[in-house]
Amino acid sequence: MIRFEDIQTAASLLRPVVHKTPLLSSTMFDQQCGNTVVLKAENLQRIGAFKIRGAYNKIATLSDTEKRRGVVAHSSGNHAQGVALASRLLGVRATVVMPKGSSVNKVEATKGYGAEVVFSEDSSDDRERLARELSEKHGYVPVPPYDDDKIIAGQGTVSLELAQDLSDLEYLFVPVGGGGLIAGNAVAAKRLFPGIKIIGVETEAANDCYQSFRKKEIVRIQPPQTIADGMRTQAVGKRNFEIILRFVDDIVTVSDQQVIETMKFLLERMKIVTEPTGAVAPAAIYHNVANISGKHVCAIISGGNVSPAFLKSIL
Repeated sequence: MIRFEDIQTAASLLRPVVHKTPLLSSTMFDQQCGNTVVLKAENLQRIGAFKIRGAYNKIATLSDTEKRRGVVAHSSGNHAQGVALASRLLGVRATVVMPKGSSVNKVEATKGYGAEVVFSEDSSDDRERLARELSEKHGYVPVPPYDDDKIIAGQGTVSLELAQDLSDLEYLFVPVGGGGLIAGNAVAAKRLFPGIKIIGVETEAANDCYQSFRKKEIVRIQPPQTIADGMRTQAVGKRNFEIILRFVDDIVTVSDQQVIETMKFLLERMKIVTEPTGAVAPAAIYHNVANISGKHVCAIISGGNVSPAFLKSIL
């Protein structure tokens, strides 16, 4: 299990590379949910999502021999872009396996950062299998999307930034896909904010971690049909789940419709563009699914890479 010091080390490595993203607030948002809320805008991060943090921390700490071999990753979009950009910055060849149903803008962005894109079927199982085959065939070093200590430590640097801007925080809401973001930030936030409650959020269709948390064992689900493409994983990672059981206080779910309503509020009232997965944690607060009031709360907007066509459809 990673330590708080691993996250501090990652932060030192990432400081010249990533943006320190702002905290956003809205009086109307607070009135809607009855709490004092800030949103950590990782949609304004490089590549439009938090994933550059873990990807860069992982690839930068590879040996020179490993870097010469090149890397391979699998992702529905944001990890793909993070690996592609980190590899370009570090002069490493990158191949990324993406499901054929991936958002066109995420595929084009990944290619634009210089990575080779190979398509798989839409299930997370199939893209993991294809990435493993490419690694075995070509000797590429795998860069996992979440079940890796360096990835987890890199994602946890979000909370170090929170502590620079906030003296008090009672709740932190974090979206859960494979579990890298919530695992790293649970370790960091529990150290930085005494007494804080960490709440993971999934969509109802992608509720594998919700089920796992209650059964205290990893539950694997069928490929979920949800608008939140970053949550189409079928199970959380083993490392991530160990941390979740130790540091996370609860996992809750929101509906796709609640996510859409929150995306519309963020766009129309706060002028902030989010992708569906990015709006999942704010949706849990906006619709108060955790039934809290009068608290100092933060939600992480994990990304903003949404297609114009999807935005048009919800508006």
